[in-house]
Amino acid sequence: MPLIAAALGCSEPAPRVERPHFLVLSLDTTRADRLGIYGYERPTSPVLDRMAREGAWYERAYTTATWTLPSHASLFTGKFPTSHGARYDAEGPLVLGSEIRGPESWKQIRARGLAPDEHTLAEHLQGAGWRTGGVVAGPWLKAVFGLSRGFEHWDDRGITSVNGRPAASVTDAAIAWIDGASDRPFFLFLNYFDPHTPFYPPAPFVAEVVPPEERPRGEAKTLRERSALYDAEIRAMDFHIGRLLDHLRARGLYDSTFVVAVADHGELLGEQNANGHGNSLYEPELRIPFLVKPPRGDGGPRGAQSAIVQISDVFPMVLARAGLPIPAGTQAAFPPPPERPAFAEVNPLPRFGKRGDWRAIVDGEWKYLESGAGDRLLFDVARDPAETENLAAAQPDVAARLRASLESWIAALPPPSSTSGDATNVDDATRRALESLGYLHEAESPQDATQAPATP
Repeated sequence: MPLIAAALGCSEPAPRVERPHFLVLSLDTTRADRLGIYGYERPTSPVLDRMAREGAWYERAYTTATWTLPSHASLFTGKFPTSHGARYDAEGPLVLGSEIRGPESWKQIRARGLAPDEHTLAEHLQGAGWRTGGVVAGPWLKAVFGLSRGFEHWDDRGITSVNGRPAASVTDAAIAWIDGASDRPFFLFLNYFDPHTPFYPPAPFVAEVVPPEERPRGEAKTLRERSALYDAEIRAMDFHIGRLLDHLRARGLYDSTFVVAVADHGELLGEQNANGHGNSLYEPELRIPFLVKPPRGDGGPRGAQSAIVQISDVFPMVLARAGLPIPAGTQAAFPPPPERPAFAEVNPLPRFGKRGDWRAIVDGEWKYLESGAGDRLLFDVARDPAETENLAAAQPDVAARLRASLESWIAALPPPSSTSGDATNVDDATRRALESLGYLHEAESPQDATQAPATP
């Protein structure tokens, strides 16, 4: 057969990589609809677009929560926030209040990290012989919050500036780690933070994606200018991801690496008369990119995929490709079961989340949301992707059916297996980073929810 193939000018399929490297890229605060592979007209993501075309991209991908800590915990555990425990909690052991300079009400803000009995993706892979490393850029990913579990190397340095740790630094640290860790299969997790507010992209990337007439002079003052700078931040992140992938190619590692790129959540940029994330579950916050580049020799899906997936599905997907069992109690699945709905929940900071907790279900073309303040919203997201027409009154049977499904789902979620450890204060570097992001800052009175700074 090899001689016949050679004579015909053909080549045999590449052999399957039995123990691939895994690279998981977290694209912090990146909306799916701002990447070229999802149809965006600006050249924000040529690197990610090219990578996706080597594998698959999911057109209907959702996060499980619209801020960083719970969504990443879902990625690492295959569970929803109610079960993995990482969330805001009025009685949580991570005490922010003792470090906060601001309104007295902020002294009650507490968070709960990943429950200590949860076993992370890194722990499973490390136990099976993979080297495990992480390089992170956002304050909620500092080790104090519990997401570094299972990583032999966790680099959370330099998270003190207004803009978090820049993509250039993340890629530099990742390249250095790869060069010292590729003696056996590795799992590398990278968190790129650039698209998060505030938006200060390097000038070359603004010039690359934003027409001259739309470029702000000085601070962005209009929604159009903020949106333009957001696009440039994505391009800056994409460029430095490209440096990383080029390094893998130069080292001969790219073809044997399973790459997943997902966002932890999106960002409101004027939709619903709001900016930021973490306070609701509207589509710009909830919809995320989900891109998969398999190693050589893999079968599986290629091109655009219509199935609903969630960030939590990364957990079983990677474990299955590693040949490891999926733990009992995993609340995710890959490939996704046909007709499976997406679920999401978020409990915002009390200071910003004026409508209270939100829960949502997406089932086919329908999306139902409810808030702690009594909001009941039903949207036909296929016909009305901007969620402008609430059909809850016009379609009461659909709303009732989805609400019942949502309630059944919540009722079936077990609570965290244990509490999240002893009370501790957030370290000074984390406090400064949160403070610089407009979340722990001097303020004389609470801002309106629609103008609140985004949650880190």
